[in-house]
Amino acid sequence: MSEKELKGLLRELGFSEYEVSAYLTLIKEGPLTAGELATLSKVPQPRIYDVIRTLMGKGFVITIGGRPKKVVAVNPEKVFSEIERKYVRKVSLVKEMLKEIYNPRDGEIGNIIVVKSKITFEKYVKDAIKNAKRHISLALPISFLKRIQDDLIKKKKMGVEIDLFVYGVGEIPPVAHKIKIREVPDPFILIQDKETGIYAPSEALNSKTSGLHGYAMIIKDENLLFMFDRYFYHALWPTGRTVYEEERKLILPREYIHIRKLVRDIRLFNLVNSKVRIIGKFVKSKEPVEIEGRIVDYYEDKAKVISNITVETKDGKKYVVGGWNSSLEDIEADLIVIEGT
Repeated sequence: MSEKELKGLLRELGFSEYEVSAYLTLIKEGPLTAGELATLSKVPQPRIYDVIRTLMGKGFVITIGGRPKKVVAVNPEKVFSEIERKYVRKVSLVKEMLKEIYNPRDGEIGNIIVVKSKITFEKYVKDAIKNAKRHISLALPISFLKRIQDDLIKKKKMGVEIDLFVYGVGEIPPVAHKIKIREVPDPFILIQDKETGIYAPSEALNSKTSGLHGYAMIIKDENLLFMFDRYFYHALWPTGRTVYEEERKLILPREYIHIRKLVRDIRLFNLVNSKVRIIGKFVKSKEPVEIEGRIVDYYEDKAKVISNITVETKDGKKYVVGGWNSSLEDIEADLIVIEGT
């Protein structure tokens, strides 16, 4: 593996460009002072202490005593084994939760529909793609991709953002904005906007008959959809290798239903002070709310679990706006529109 590929994998695991440079420098050079690390890694001196603190918070480096103190990389095998253990635990937790709600009979159970027919399953998948207005998260075997790739291309051309995770080996057409791949299979997952989810165990599509090998679930329950979204981006997504990613272009107005995507674009396009419209509800009262103002600040924690922006309205009031299932912020946004810079 080349160093370029290694850097790419670290970025996929959540490292920033500066964090990658600093971390690899410590791995290769050994203990360094902050000044030495800034020089060798080419991280700007004013940023080096923030980078060190972030790497320490993630558990990748420590400091050792002395004057001046030195920064040391923790044994990478130990650190990454712990990361792997946490993701495996999350996968096991999702499986156990699904076992609790699984009913093997066909039919609708509350906000969950259980299906056992391949034809019915494919119809639900195609309908979910057709109904997507803003976003699709999709994980599937490469063999099934051929059946829906035209549907994905059509929605992509219509401006629906698509993140695609493929299980298998082979060439994948550019049917999504970002595509990751890995050989080891996992469940079929589709999340359309925040409205519909589809789940099927990895073996479900392997049946040689007209029925699924087991079952699939069509999910309308908001809490389950949120859980699948977290699983997709925090447990599954980091394990793939990026094989395609379109260059992002800023075309205004731009709509967002996932605040993590907005924070990414704030960084990429320097959108602080941009005009923004928020449609959502107050976190405490659950009362609907719509505000307009400018983005004056943004935040994302190291694990990318908590993301929010601060919006200042014309009358000088400031609101902290979060995304799906916000609990710490003032407003939970259902839709965020960047209207101008």
